[in-house]
Amino acid sequence: MRLRISLFKRAIKYRHFALLDLQGRCIAFMSCEEIPSRGEWVEVEAVNLAWLDQPLPGLERRAAISHSV
Repeated sequence: MRLRISLFKRAIKYRHFALLDLQGRCIAFMSCEEIPSRGEWVEVEAVNLAWLDQPLPGLERRAAISHSV
């Protein structure tokens, strides 16, 4: 029965977002369906823990800007 129910569930497409502080440094990540409503969230291609407390790399920042437009 459980298998039948799982066949009809909608596949959830998660998007990845990085939260930036006032200096533009990454302070958090979130994966969800829609952009979070509070804070300076930008969409990124993937979550990379090495970016914490760092500015987003140029390529990721360009991808985030192009997704938000």
